[in-house]
Amino acid sequence: MQDPALLWFRQDLRLADNPALDSIADRPVLPVYVLDETAAGAWTPGGAARWWLHHSLAALGADLAARGAPLLLARGSAEIIIPALAQAVGAAEVLAGRLHEPWARERDQRVAEALAADGRRLRLATSAVLHEPARVKSGSGQPYAVYTPFARAVAALGEPDPPLPAPARLHPMPSPPPGEVLADWALLPRDPDWAAAFPAAWMPGEAGGAARLARFVAGPVAQYAARRNLPGLAGTSGLSPHLHWGEVSPRQLWHAVRAALPAEPADASPFLSELLWREFSYHLLWHRPTMPEQPLRPRFTGFPCRGMQRCCAPGSAARPASRSSMPACGSSGSSAGCTTGCG
Repeated sequence: MQDPALLWFRQDLRLADNPALDSIADRPVLPVYVLDETAAGAWTPGGAARWWLHHSLAALGADLAARGAPLLLARGSAEIIIPALAQAVGAAEVLAGRLHEPWARERDQRVAEALAADGRRLRLATSAVLHEPARVKSGSGQPYAVYTPFARAVAALGEPDPPLPAPARLHPMPSPPPGEVLADWALLPRDPDWAAAFPAAWMPGEAGGAARLARFVAGPVAQYAARRNLPGLAGTSGLSPHLHWGEVSPRQLWHAVRAALPAEPADASPFLSELLWREFSYHLLWHRPTMPEQPLRPRFTGFPCRGMQRCCAPGSAARPASRSSMPACGSSGSSAGCTTGCG
């Protein structure tokens, strides 16, 4: 029997095109998700994200159980729980998709150090982006600060690798430790249930992401350039939350759109350009981890932007035109006051 491994799910809640999972699909595996509610600090997910996470974990758990390896749920500090689980099941390594947020990188470093102290290791795979930020460099070896040359550099790398298939069967641990019950995490809103209408518009989970992607490439993608800026029309993909939680991968999106628009060059497709803008944002965040809280140029540190912060606040009247033109957003979990709400 091959050595067992721990598969740590984070923001890659899918089985298809999951490089970490694919690399250990023939080994005994313990899939685990840790609800670490303190590591993100001020960036801890809010109520709508917690609603989504509940349903996404339920879907992932069902998919894993159907393949023979149930998902173990744990709550607490990942830097304590992950090394303890690895030791309990005799896993020499922990596999996970790489995260790029500053707080997540700091946590991963602490987890890696705790594992190394016990003779184990954390192995991270590319999962959330097409290309790791460290791979895309200028001719001088420096990171990019402007989108256009960055996009050219990514194009020079060639087409992204094709997506990986989901494993048909997994090999479970013989005697996995007990886990927690998803319902006990109380991720869903109560009294009142302000998310009651969400299921009519959203289906969290890998199957929901795949269905939304299929609908997008079957029609709206061909008119994306013209309709994406018209809030009253369903002209966008609606895939942002599925991408955030990793229920679909950037490679799956890229190749699905390329297949739907085979005659359109990659650099001419507005939707693929948006994916590259997402890549560029991760590139900037990786190389400038203070970006979420500090301006890229120090001279803008004192720039007043209080009015901008109110623009997309729930109930804001800052953009009344968008309120009347987005009837679908108010009941779909997006802010009705933001033209990007249904992105």
